[in-house]
Amino acid sequence: MSFAKLRITGPRPGPYVLGEPMHLFDGDVQVGTLDPVVVADGGTLVHIEHFRAVHTVSHRKREIGKLALLEMVAFIAETFSNVQIVTFSLSRAINSYGDGMKLAGARSELLYRIGAKNIVIAPKPDSFEVGHFMVSAVWEYNPSNLAALTEALESEREAYGLREAAAAESEERQDNSSWIKKLFR
Repeated sequence: MSFAKLRITGPRPGPYVLGEPMHLFDGDVQVGTLDPVVVADGGTLVHIEHFRAVHTVSHRKREIGKLALLEMVAFIAETFSNVQIVTFSLSRAINSYGDGMKLAGARSELLYRIGAKNIVIAPKPDSFEVGHFMVSAVWEYNPSNLAALTEALESEREAYGLREAAAAESEERQDNSSWIKKLFR
């Protein structure tokens, strides 16, 4: 089973320009935005930091984060040949210490799967939320990391597609049950 990849654009029509915010789409539906990508070292280093899922996507519990991260790294690797290193500083404010650690652990495991090095989990400085952790890492463009990224991306595309299909089926069942309940009232 194969699922389509997310489409990435910039804020304006036309090809994406490195350094702009990334807008991610599933078909015609925008699923999230990555704040402007920081470009350094003459365009050989890119830094990914703050991704925001669109409210309707996060509300439907589509779990887009893993797929979005992998799609962004793959897009950069495939589109911009000068980029040799992608660094990450991933965080999200969470009120619960346990949930924050769980998210940080999942992120570090995903980064490890694609060959990232120097993975560090640390409490977010100056944070009042006990579950606010930062996961930082470095991913280098090389054949083994590219193969690991491709494998993880295909796996996550499939998992996302299955979640989408299950969500659509659940919505359809709810719609049908509402119609049946109305009929018998």
